[in-house]
This record gives sequence, C-alpha cells and structure tokens, in this order.
Amino acid sequence: MKKKNVGICLYFEVEGTVYQMMIPEEELRDYMRNDDAKVDEEHIMFRFNVNNNIVEKNYKIAELNKALKQAKLIATKLVPNSLTYYIEDLTEKLVKKPIMPIAKREHELEKIWFYISQKRRNNVFITGEMDVGKTAIAQEVARQISTNECPKELSEKRVILLKPEMLLKIKSDRAYEKTVNKVMNFLVENRKDIVLYIDNGIYMKTDESLIMMLYACIKKYNIPMIVTVSNENYDRYFIEDPTIAKYLNEVYIMAPEKDELRPIIDAHLKLFENRYKVKITEEVIKFGIYTESLSESPSSEPGRVISIFEKAFLEAKRKKKKYVDRKCILSCYNTYLKDYENTTEIEKRQTAYHETGHYILRIKSKYQTDMKISCVSILPMMWWAGVTMSYLEPKEYAINSKEYFIDQIAMCLAGRVAEKKFTNLDSIGAANDLEKANMYAKAIVMKWGFSDKDNNRNRSYDYEDYFLMPESKKELIDKEIQELIDAGMKRAEEIINENEGLLKVIAERLMVDEILTGEELEQICKEYEESKKVKAIEGTNE
Repeated sequence: MKKKNVGICLYFEVEGTVYQMMIPEEELRDYMRNDDAKVDEEHIMFRFNVNNNIVEKNYKIAELNKALKQAKLIATKLVPNSLTYYIEDLTEKLVKKPIMPIAKREHELEKIWFYISQKRRNNVFITGEMDVGKTAIAQEVARQISTNECPKELSEKRVILLKPEMLLKIKSDRAYEKTVNKVMNFLVENRKDIVLYIDNGIYMKTDESLIMMLYACIKKYNIPMIVTVSNENYDRYFIEDPTIAKYLNEVYIMAPEKDELRPIIDAHLKLFENRYKVKITEEVIKFGIYTESLSESPSSEPGRVISIFEKAFLEAKRKKKKYVDRKCILSCYNTYLKDYENTTEIEKRQTAYHETGHYILRIKSKYQTDMKISCVSILPMMWWAGVTMSYLEPKEYAINSKEYFIDQIAMCLAGRVAEKKFTNLDSIGAANDLEKANMYAKAIVMKWGFSDKDNNRNRSYDYEDYFLMPESKKELIDKEIQELIDAGMKRAEEIINENEGLLKVIAERLMVDEILTGEELEQICKEYEESKKVKAIEGTNE
C-alpha cells in the first residue's frame, strides 16, 4: 500500500480576515489524542499565532475525523495499477468526486449496516425492480464510509467495487484465470480493510471461476459484501443455490411513495437545471411526479421519474424554453395527440365524465381506503382513450374483505355509470372495465371463498375445476357472479348520484386542463365542499 504525505487545512477567521493553517496528518492525529486539548466531547481547541498574537479556535471533532479519513483515503493507494480495470476503490473515488446523499432510505441503510457489521454471514443482497434505486443505496453506503458517517466499526473500511463484466471480457483463458486469481488474492489479503461491492451480481453466476470466487468470499473468508441484483434473479440464481442460500441476507428495495420522491430526485433536478440551463417550477415537478405512471418505461420509481425529467429538460432546451412546462413532461409519454385533435367535443366530454366517474368512486368508497389517485387524463395514452391512474398506499395491515372487492367492481363500473349521466348511452369504452369487474366477481366466488351460497361457501376452485363442473354447478356460479356485478353496479350508481355536482365540476375542469394530478383533484374537491358549505349557510340565512 503506497502512502503519500498529506496535510489537513484548517480555516479560521480573525477580525474579518480568513487564515488557513496546514497541519500534517500524523501531527493532527497526535494532537487529537491529547486530552488537554479537548474542550468537551464534541470539540477540540487549537491555538494559532497570528502576528505574534495567540488566537484560540474550537473545531468539531467529527469534522476533523472526517477530514482525516478523507486524507487517509487520498494518501494511501490500495488497489494496484494492474487491477484498476477490474476493481476500483469507490471510497477514494467519492472523496475526489463527491456525490449527493440520498434521502428517505434510512430504514434500508440501517439494515445494510447491520448485516455487513457481522463477523459471519456479513453479506447483503440489495434486491428490487429495475431502476428502483439499488445502486444508489449501495453508493450511499460507500459515500457514508468515505465521510465517516458510517457506524464506528466500519469507519476504517474501504468499499471496493468489483467489475465481473470486465473480467469476462478477457479473451484468453489463461489470462482470464490468472487475473481472476490475482483479484481473489487481493480480496483475501485485504479482507479486514474492505467492503466488497458488486453491482448487478448476476454476472457472478455466469462463469465457474466467478461462482467459486463468490462462494469463497461468502463462506470461507467472510468478506463483508454488498451485491445489487434484481429480485427475480436473486430468487432464481442465489436463493435456489443450496451452496450459499443459507448464508445470504436480503434487503428488498420498494418503490418510494409519491411524497417521498421529491427529496430522492432533488439532486438530479438541480443537476439538470445546471446542465441544460433551463429552470423548472415546483408545480411542474409535482406534475411530473404524479403523472410518471403514464410512461411505458419498464423501470420502477425513482429511475423512471428521473428519466422522464431529463427528457423533459432536453425537450425544453430543444424548444428554447426558459422553463420546463407541462407540455415538455407530456412529450415523454406515448400520447396520441393527433387522435385527440380529431376527437369531437362530445367524445372528449364523454371521456371526461367516464374517467371522473372512476375517480369519484375511488375517493368516495368506504372500503377502498388504501388507494390513491396519481392522475386523471382525457388524453389518448398507450391503449386508452382516457385514464385514471391509481397507486396503493401501503399499510401495516392490509386485510381486504368481500366489501372491498365489491367496491372494486363498483369502481370498474363507475365510468360507465358516469358516462351515461352525460350521454344517456352505453359505449364500448367500458369494455376493459367490464372485463376487470367480471374478474373480481369471479375471484370472489371461485378463489377467495367469499360465496354466500351453502354449496360454495369457503370453497376455492382452480381453472380446471370450472371446466370439469356439471352445467348445473356452472349455472349457480354464473348466477352468483351476476349478482355481484349487479351489487357493484348498484353501489356505483348510488355513489355517482350522490356526487353528481362534484362529477360535473371535475369533468368540466378536465375538458379545460385535459390532465389533472391527484393533488389538483384533491384541491378541486376541497374547494367544492367549501362552496357547498357557503351556499348552505347563505340558504339558511335567507
């Protein structure tokens, strides 16, 4: 390990003039060990000679330790030059080129610290959907180690990034085996000083030599390890591997809630503003966050959201706009604006009432309390003429009753009910909704054991069972399914009729704005209820 001489620069101010003092690293360490210099548990005092006058200044011990840690990372080179193409000292890199800390991931980070702090079985596999933030969390671990924000037992560690994909590019078998052995020897020799990080760990399962390296790191040498991998690949290639399955720890990364996205993507938004010289308002940021589900990207939040905003910034720059606006955000989605321009006013209003019907049922449902609306749109998107996008609000306990699923049926049918309020006609626009309603009704009877009939109560049938049933049994099941559909329709009609005024207000607003976020819809509902109270008071006074 090569070491350079590094100094720590201390800044202090005297009568408006800023001075700096360079102190060699070892000299500063020795001074900090002196109990007489400590003011309290958090501060230490330094005396400086300025123009023959002694000036006393207090510094935070935590900040000095951070500076010493970073000086050490710069001063000592751990990875030999011959291996820098295959392994990288990530902590050293982050000292030279810092990254922004991530927010709203404290719970996941706490689990990771716990696992890699163990003496044995000290690995953690960070799993989740694509672009949900697995790599960002792993890099946050490295960042906190580089700045001394990590647990004390890990403060002297370095995060070493292994690049198996680079090893696999070596064409010669002999050179490949030789390099793999050199990498393995490096990891073993430095195992007490490192945390091994492998991004996209599925590469470690593509070659026998890499598989044996993985086994050795986990079982034989107990090298602290962080591996990112999709949950699908983790289940298929790691948990199903009896050699290491019992040694593995998993931290599953869920997509954040809408209100958690802003602090996670904030650093990216600032970066885009600087890079593209375009501004963005708080209103448009919220619009992008609420409507991101309209993207056909296979990515999960927040990766999808970040991608949408970058494309929107590029669109604003291309159009020479000073600000990213709603049109820039909508340009990221697969909208069929040409079709929309050719749609008649009646057809647009028909769609507006249909989608508002879904929204009204969702917010007025007694049992659908775990669902939130992200946006309602009358723009043709993907395969829909209009769309009401919702998302689940996770709860500690989610036990859904039969009434919950009847409300699901009602929500599916509410679009047809509301549309009929305006047109007095049924349209084929409800075809997909009817399919979903029938799916729920069939599941209530045949899957979840919610049947009220004596001969079906607490029964669950699979697909094959249905086709083996006698026709008389099928008729009974079909009759009960129809009864559930009728119950859902009745509930939808009751709720829509009770909220006809709000239905009209939102539908007409959609005709103007074309797309409304969940937050905007909540504001419209709030203003509507307040106006009803005012009218009620005025009517009483009269």
